Amino acid sequence: MVQKIEKFIIALANFFPTIVKKQTNLMNNPSKSLTSTGIMKNANKWPGKSNGHPAIWHMLDVAACAEKLIIGHHLFKSITQSECNALLVLIALHDIGKISDEFTRRLNSKPIDYYHWQLSDVLLLHHLNEILEPALRNDKYVLGILYASVSGHHGGPERTHDHLELIKQKRKIGKDGIEFSKNWTQCILELFPEASLEELDDKTAKTISWVLSGLVVAADWIGSNEEWFPSQLEEITPQEYLSLARERAGQAVTKAGLEPALVDKTRNGNNLVGLNNLRPMQLAVENAVLPDEPFLTFIEDSTGSGKTEAAIILAHRMLKDKKADGLFFALPTTATANAMFSRMKNIISRIFSSVPTLSLVHGRSHLHEGFRELVGIENDKTANCTFWLADDRRRSLLAHVGVGTIDQALLGILPTKFATLRLYGLTNRILIVDEAHSYDPYMQRQLETLLKMHGMNGGSAIIMTATLPASMRQAYANAYCEGRGIELSTIDYSYYPGMALIGSSKLSQPVEPVETSCRSIKVDRATDFKNAGTRIIKGIEAGAASVWIRNSVDEAISTAKEFISSGHNPTLLHARFAVGDRLKIEEDLINRYGREGKNRSKGLVIATQVIEASLDIDFDLMVSDLAPIGSLIQRAGRLWRHMDMRPESFRPVQGPQLTVLSPDPKVVMDDQWLHNVLDGGAWIYDIGDLWRTAKILFDHGVIQTPYGLRNLIDFVHGKQAPEVPKPLSECDLENKGKHLAEFAQAQNNVVKVTEGYLLGTEGKVWGDEKFPTRLGEETSTLVLAKSYSSELIPWCDDNSESRAWALSEVNCSKRRLKKLTNVLPNQSKSEIQVIKKQWSKAKRKHFILCPVDNMGFICEGLKYTSKLGLEFERNALD
Repeated sequence: MVQKIEKFIIALANFFPTIVKKQTNLMNNPSKSLTSTGIMKNANKWPGKSNGHPAIWHMLDVAACAEKLIIGHHLFKSITQSECNALLVLIALHDIGKISDEFTRRLNSKPIDYYHWQLSDVLLLHHLNEILEPALRNDKYVLGILYASVSGHHGGPERTHDHLELIKQKRKIGKDGIEFSKNWTQCILELFPEASLEELDDKTAKTISWVLSGLVVAADWIGSNEEWFPSQLEEITPQEYLSLARERAGQAVTKAGLEPALVDKTRNGNNLVGLNNLRPMQLAVENAVLPDEPFLTFIEDSTGSGKTEAAIILAHRMLKDKKADGLFFALPTTATANAMFSRMKNIISRIFSSVPTLSLVHGRSHLHEGFRELVGIENDKTANCTFWLADDRRRSLLAHVGVGTIDQALLGILPTKFATLRLYGLTNRILIVDEAHSYDPYMQRQLETLLKMHGMNGGSAIIMTATLPASMRQAYANAYCEGRGIELSTIDYSYYPGMALIGSSKLSQPVEPVETSCRSIKVDRATDFKNAGTRIIKGIEAGAASVWIRNSVDEAISTAKEFISSGHNPTLLHARFAVGDRLKIEEDLINRYGREGKNRSKGLVIATQVIEASLDIDFDLMVSDLAPIGSLIQRAGRLWRHMDMRPESFRPVQGPQLTVLSPDPKVVMDDQWLHNVLDGGAWIYDIGDLWRTAKILFDHGVIQTPYGLRNLIDFVHGKQAPEVPKPLSECDLENKGKHLAEFAQAQNNVVKVTEGYLLGTEGKVWGDEKFPTRLGEETSTLVLAKSYSSELIPWCDDNSESRAWALSEVNCSKRRLKKLTNVLPNQSKSEIQVIKKQWSKAKRKHFILCPVDNMGFICEGLKYTSKLGLEFERNALD
């Protein structure tokens, strides 16, 4: 057939020499097809950037970046080359809506009715599908799932089902745009030959749609960097430009910090975590036979037993087995994330043989000096964090090792903008969740959804905990296995410490405890405030490093004032300190009560529950307000902690003892049982959990670690937990109803995992603030200032003025602050406006700049000092 055509062309040569010459050149140069010739001629007519860079070249930039990112990515390892080419075809059409009259209007600064990503979906679904459906060998329904993923890369899917709206959108594209888009689609199919999705069913399409969307977002953000992909205005063939884009993409992905890191396969557990003798849990994960498939692990052990090192050893083994390319540590608080980051900074070079990227992922990571030191460093032999990764919290999840708050991961399963970028990063990481017991029903349901999504995407996870109730453990396992499509029987084991590997098969085993964790902590009851204070004073007089943990900030402040008035000098720690002051307090606590602490004798700390898990500190004597059993176990873990540094003979008191300020659980006369003793602190936790905790603790009079912990937890949270006394039953029932409501709210908020990106988000995404990762009282942010030479300067000092203002922020109850609206500093004052003009629009709107006078007053009813933090006077209290 080809020979006949050639003879026919030669026969016509004398009649049409110019045409024949052109056609012969095209036959001898396959890269210059009729389609590509038309593309080259009209490429500059459709710019994709304000600098004139043609839209089609930008689309190839992004496809080249995606092609580079797909290599080695966990979710795409099993796909064939034909399937990979098919996905790249779709990615190379992600911005096809820029080929439209409407986008041209936008570049010319004219008003528009539709964004280009909305028009991309219209073109793909209603114009280009007639080409793509036969070429990719699949139907419009399955391909439509993927169209939403590639077109929705500006935050969320955009698809209209309104017929009139669709007609308007088609008109805004224009006939020339539709025709050129079809030609470009034909050209793309030539650039990525043998593309096929013939074997892809709708279930698989929905599964990959989440991560495909995140992949396109990452590739688009890299491909939009004009430094890495400069404008190309000269005429060039699509094949030639694709080769150029691939070369640039390789360099860009490396500069972004996304080139896969090489795992050090030579290290064992000992030299990985720097211990000569591994502890029992660390040995257990070192020697366990790991499944060939992705799996979920539970590591349950007492505080101070080395769970983190065990998780790192296990994760390193999983990296060597190519179950992921990196790690993400999800911590409950900013403080715990900061502490974990410091640990990982020291150990990361032992995990990888090449230099990995390391990120700190939370709202105040830019204030962490250790993280700032890593950003932009190219010659560090241990780790670094590129500017591109550090510039955005969502990008930071793409680092080889990320350490952040659990919130940053949970935002991936809420219908928030660019949530899929987070999922794309997490899918290729081993998800390590610490303090998994500490979440309320709302957060628990979100974490279950995250584990389900992670399992569906073939990821592996590790859950660390000291006090996980059996029901919560089962719920996490059920969610993960549901995502994996695995049937799971009940995880029924009562031993503690313990480890469980959950996959298609289930392995659970007891683990010997760390010898130093085997101890009895005596528990007694303080009947009232005076009685508790007396215990503290006696301890201080004996030389003990003492701590009183209060349930509310207001009570912590009033308690500190009581001790100050009686001549003591306590250190106070709670959540209503400015960021900079709190960081200084935490540093002082570590220096005095940490592992290498000095001058501990006769020290006194008054704190709220923020001290439970965030700081590795050690006290001789503890008083605590009544709290749920898990919290009290965590608090007790700060007693007699560093026994190798401070053995029993060194301690000024006899044996570890926890004194709990609590009413008698045997005497419950009315529903004010707890309020008569704890006042405001009685509102923090559920009354049923508190009564059951008091009953089991005071009945036993001891916390036996680790073997007695499971019985304590099950008594409070297990199926056989006793009913509360009748005077408390109504309140207990209300709390149970509240938990069901929180669970239902989370269920309504999270995405529908198995429905895919379009239907799972119901076609709509919102800003992060729309769907909170945590419930609780709304807060306002105050920014503290002091006067200097008639000007306002930040309350906290820093070399950077912007960081100094950030360090001067403090959060407080919006509801309580509202009572002071009429007396709060007037934000229209000239000296305040001078400062706020330098802030972002959102910060100017929502943050309140508050000058603090020499006496600490912000206004009537509100004051701040670095010693006590933010105080509401009685007229502002509930």
